[in-house]
Amino acid sequence: MKTKLLMSLPILLALSACDNDFEGNKEGNSIGSISISGDTIVGSSLSANLVDTNGYDAAAVTYSWMANDVVISGATSSSYTLVDADAATKITVSASYTDDDGYDEVAKSNPSSTVEFPAVNTEGTVAISGDAVVDGELKATITDPNGTGATPVAYTWMVDGSDIADSNASTYTLTAAELGSIITVSVVYTDNDGFDEMATSEGVGPVTDEIIVPPAVEITKVASITDSMTDDAGELRYKDSMLEQGKLTVSFNKTLDDGKDAYIGLYGSSTSTNNAVIDLRIQNGVFQIRNNEDAILSEVTYTLDEWHDVEMTWDSSSTTEVTTLTLTIDGVMYGPFLSSTKEGPDLTTDGVSTVIFKLGDNGGLTDASFLVDDFKLYSDTAGTTEVFSDDFEGYAVGDSLDTDNGASPYNSSTAEAVVAEAERLVEEEPEEPAEPNFNVASITDTMTDDAGELRYKDSMLEQGKLTVSFNKTMDDGKDAYIGLYGSSTSTNNAVIDLRIQNGVFQIRNNEDAILSEVTYTLGEWHDVEMTWDSSSTTEVTSLTLTIDDVMYGPFLSATKEGPDLTTDGVSTVIFKIGDNGGVTDAAFLVDDFKLYSDIEGTTEVFADDFESYTVGDSLDTDNPDSPYNSSTAEAVVADRL
Repeated sequence: MKTKLLMSLPILLALSACDNDFEGNKEGNSIGSISISGDTIVGSSLSANLVDTNGYDAAAVTYSWMANDVVISGATSSSYTLVDADAATKITVSASYTDDDGYDEVAKSNPSSTVEFPAVNTEGTVAISGDAVVDGELKATITDPNGTGATPVAYTWMVDGSDIADSNASTYTLTAAELGSIITVSVVYTDNDGFDEMATSEGVGPVTDEIIVPPAVEITKVASITDSMTDDAGELRYKDSMLEQGKLTVSFNKTLDDGKDAYIGLYGSSTSTNNAVIDLRIQNGVFQIRNNEDAILSEVTYTLDEWHDVEMTWDSSSTTEVTTLTLTIDGVMYGPFLSSTKEGPDLTTDGVSTVIFKLGDNGGLTDASFLVDDFKLYSDTAGTTEVFSDDFEGYAVGDSLDTDNGASPYNSSTAEAVVAEAERLVEEEPEEPAEPNFNVASITDTMTDDAGELRYKDSMLEQGKLTVSFNKTMDDGKDAYIGLYGSSTSTNNAVIDLRIQNGVFQIRNNEDAILSEVTYTLGEWHDVEMTWDSSSTTEVTSLTLTIDDVMYGPFLSATKEGPDLTTDGVSTVIFKIGDNGGVTDAAFLVDDFKLYSDIEGTTEVFADDFESYTVGDSLDTDNPDSPYNSSTAEAVVADRL
């Protein structure tokens, strides 16, 4: 062994404290280094990689492994397998040895990355979003706690379980071929933790040709009755004067079933259960009228946590019979039948004074809630005279309806009833049926010396509005026209004359009115609106023109009548096809013609949808019932369809 230079103890300790340099200052010594390889995952093996250009005897190296610089007992070999206790720590390793040139060395590695537990695979899922409607786009969305990975995802869309060709993107646009079918999608990918994944979605559909809009939901205030008492039931009770006859309407929702029933009861002078005029028991999905076996309710059931409508009517006016009742649940009516109550020798009841909504009983409690809304009470069976109503919107959420609330209108027997919020479906008002639209005016031109025309003449309108729909059935070189005229019906004096050419529009005698943005399609219906204002004494008429919702103007009329360049207004509306020099096979169809005396269209002067005529009726002068001007020619009523 080479002779070593003796050092003082402080210098020796200082050198040994430094990484990788026990005798690093010795001439000719190459300092050894050590590093760690392997995955820092519990259960994986780490290896110490010692490098020293002076060489060393691998069998004579002493290793020491540390977690967060704390020596790991027994870890003294060149490798170490991570255990659970190493999780969340950083690992280092040191090596002590004498190299082949006789230098004593101590080398220590840099800390590893933090040790983690091995990834646990949670299988990914895929879901489809979008409307299952023809031409609608569906989208596949993957959910995977391990991440969806950097590798490409392979998508396959399926119709009724069979692959759709070339459907390998994350989206798919439905076609008419999928109408009525169920659509699914499958995905194949490798997640971020290296797990191979394959998932298939739930099906959507069947595919329709129109979007089905789910019903709207609104949040409303309701009365919520609960029962957390072991000696009484939860109750909302309303008491009024005695009503000899009347009607109750109410909506209810029982949130869950745990063996405790809910009740809706009408009572007279006694509120004993046995003396109820009617006591509707809401059991596990079914209904029963207590103490009246003749009232069979087999046709109706209720669904938990959904809203249901109840209506009860009573009539105690008879002096010889018990009260006559009807009961309607969700539109299904029972009765008329007799009340179960028989009070007094004449077997009559005196009417109804108390309404009770109840949940539970006197011998237990329930986790359910009995929700009540839109409670109305009337003093007649037709429901025209309202006695009391409550939709609970006038309260704050959380307000008590018991006697501890001095503003509550309910009886002192009310218990465990508070105002709460609940979701309710918004019932849309049914749309009014559209007026039938079967007839139109059909204008043709089979004359070689005149055009076909539908002309309407009224008093002079200084300002106003025209709305109309038209359809030109074909093009054979002859144009159609919609024109407004004042005191003169000469074409050159038109306030506005809209020329309907071969798919395009033109305003005759007004080059400034450019109509390049709109075209029309033969055989289809188009909407036209014109407004005019001739009230100015210094200007020509101001106009606007709207075609299929595209508006032009305001601009000036082409007509310049008199030295002050004004027009006197509009008195005549002309719908025309063809000219004075030929015939056409086309028809110019006109419908929903309306004329107003103001530009806002609030004061109607004349309207015709042609529904009051019979198909084939002439609109010319040969029909004395026609409201149109004598210049009308070759205009008849036709079938729009």
